[in-house]
Amino acid sequence: MGPASKRNFKRRHLAVLAGAVAMAVPVAGQRPDTPKSLLPPGFDAPAPTPTTAPEPLLPGLAAPDTTPADAPLLPDAPGEPALPVADPFAGGVMLPPGAPIGTLGPANGGLPVTAFAGSKGRFVSTLSDRIGRPLSSRWATIMLSRALLTRAPTPAGVNDGDWVAARAGLLLRLGVLDGARRLIDALPVDRYTPATYQAAAQISLAAGDIAGLCPIAATGRALSPSPLWDLAWGMCAAMDGDDITAANLMDALRSQRRRVASFDVRLASRVVVLAGGAGRADGINWEEVPGMTLYRYGVATAAGVPVPADRLAALGPAHAGWAVRNPGLADATRLTLLRPAAAMGALSGQELAGGVAALSPADASGGFAGGSRAALLRDAFTAGSVSARGAAIAALRGDGRDYGALIETAGPAAALKPDATLADQADMIIAALLAVGDVRRAGAWWPVAAEADAAVKARAWALLAVAGAQPATAAGFKDFVSQAGASDQGQAMLAAALAGLNRGGDWADAKRDRVQPVSNRWTAALAAASRRGAAGEVMLLAATGLQAAGTGGWADVPPAHVEAIVAALVACGRGTEARLLAAEAVMRTAMP
Repeated sequence: MGPASKRNFKRRHLAVLAGAVAMAVPVAGQRPDTPKSLLPPGFDAPAPTPTTAPEPLLPGLAAPDTTPADAPLLPDAPGEPALPVADPFAGGVMLPPGAPIGTLGPANGGLPVTAFAGSKGRFVSTLSDRIGRPLSSRWATIMLSRALLTRAPTPAGVNDGDWVAARAGLLLRLGVLDGARRLIDALPVDRYTPATYQAAAQISLAAGDIAGLCPIAATGRALSPSPLWDLAWGMCAAMDGDDITAANLMDALRSQRRRVASFDVRLASRVVVLAGGAGRADGINWEEVPGMTLYRYGVATAAGVPVPADRLAALGPAHAGWAVRNPGLADATRLTLLRPAAAMGALSGQELAGGVAALSPADASGGFAGGSRAALLRDAFTAGSVSARGAAIAALRGDGRDYGALIETAGPAAALKPDATLADQADMIIAALLAVGDVRRAGAWWPVAAEADAAVKARAWALLAVAGAQPATAAGFKDFVSQAGASDQGQAMLAAALAGLNRGGDWADAKRDRVQPVSNRWTAALAAASRRGAAGEVMLLAATGLQAAGTGGWADVPPAHVEAIVAALVACGRGTEARLLAAEAVMRTAMP
């Protein structure tokens, strides 16, 4: 392979960068870290009794919500400008000391520069580091991702490199790979810290981007004894045409079996051979090693080594957000991960529909087999009658328990005009539209839902009431309790959401027997951050409250947490995010 081919090889693997999980190549025999509490010590303790009367969480009408109710919040929503991707190694990123570091501003979905106003750097960094898995809420992930990507000054008490590493690492654990890479790329390399180097390496591996390791491999070797950096140095030497260095490093690593597994050296050797280095590509047998590491995932997908689908689960649920964007994985594998990625907030509804079309197997004529998922999605968009399109939407959605399937129907739902023919599924169409933030079109279905049967009408009212598209009335709540068939948790979630949103009326009676009050250091921190207008810190605290119990599913989220979160969001001027999160909470706990 000549120099030009090697440069092309490098370009092919400059994929998408995201933030930090554990260091990718463990020392032989190393056990994974045990789970840690997600909140700092004492955070679950009751809030201290104030010596003076506290400022109310919702002082009057609070800050005005200047965001339109139907403003697109998804990364690739129509009309939103494309985001440039900077390369910190090209010498073009020059920031004066103290300059905000991020990729989003208020004009393209980010928060104001006050996102972390008054925040303590060590506190928000600790919060970021302790969120270890995707959140229960898609909309919490979307709003937190935008907060982490916002151009805002680094909070006092932490340096730029460590704060960027904490933010990018959390984005990776949320499955938001593209955002994490953009954030790392926005930091000048002279501000990198050991944490930044580690985060950048993990991001490159999650993206299957070996070439992304090359600009940082030399410093990585100096900072850390991890064999990852030696492996990276050897692979990068081969891609740069230094075949002798690459071969010598691979030979040396093969003799260090106590330090690095032979399997991992063979994976690196595969890249060396592909890049034109000396040697031969040894066979890769996954049965040799248990589990999966980021290194094995990243190098295998970059080198064209098939990865068994059952190994991906060992990377944790966030891998769905990385894997759907990785062309090194089989189309069938990526197809199955589209819905989980969208449900966690790592993939937009548009990307989900486009992925189904691109990754589904086509028949000999280039179309899709009748009754297949892709054929149903095509019919949901293009069938000749409203009833046929509605039938395809219903078939895609199934029983409604798969939130990713519901999101998949949002595109065709948006293309439909409200029609009485589909009155029996008006509540689910509204839910799908709210799942992608389309409040305006969701509200347009109310006249149809109002003429549907009592259960559909009651559920549609609940969703639109928290979304701000219908009046929040006591009569509507009473109908919901008696007609919607919602569980006790679903009823409690609606009462809590309406109270937190301050949607008019007195919801104390609705809450009294349904919502267990909560008052602790977490709620006190939420209230304090909202009073400062520190929306970024509010969103970080919200994330901890949405995965503080169990497996992170909605069944484990106390309704009182949702009340506190949406109230804090409203108080700091983020009413749109509050309403969409509340609608998701109600949909995912109160719909059959």
